[in-house]
Amino acid sequence: MSYETSFRLKVLLTVLAFGTAIFMIVYYPLLTHQTNPWGVAAPKGRIVLARNLTFGSVNYTNAVMVTSQNNLLVLKGNDDRGDTLILRVNTPGWCIDVWEWGGSSRGWQREYDCAREIPLSQHLFKKLPVHEAGEIFYWYLESGYVMIFHKNSPVKNYETVNFTVTYGERTDWGAFRVALGRG
Repeated sequence: MSYETSFRLKVLLTVLAFGTAIFMIVYYPLLTHQTNPWGVAAPKGRIVLARNLTFGSVNYTNAVMVTSQNNLLVLKGNDDRGDTLILRVNTPGWCIDVWEWGGSSRGWQREYDCAREIPLSQHLFKKLPVHEAGEIFYWYLESGYVMIFHKNSPVKNYETVNFTVTYGERTDWGAFRVALGRG
């Protein structure tokens, strides 16, 4: 092999080695990184004001209502792991009622009564892209559903309510602190 050929081969191998190293250092992590892993975006410790309210024919004392207007529960993710999510309340004494709008003839119907674990269809959430690229989605509760977190015993001021949401094999946590109003 001539000197020129061996020199060209060494330069080619050196350029190839540096190119591979640059690709592995810079581009590979960007390509393999999951930009939008599934999980609970909110609440993550947010303080929420408890309310006394009547919904349907049920009276609630110091309850926290999750609606499409207050966006208290926001999930994130763009992957499809099946239809069902599992929401589980971990704080003792707390449970969830889920209400569904049945139309003007039926009104609000209670689907779950003081449940600590509820299966939710992903269709209860509207998925909206974060920006115009559209690859990152936040999931907001649809307008025909209301979730009410409540406790049948007295609520302490700034009591923390912990819950988990499982979607497929992924589980993430959420929490909020219940602030009692003055009065």
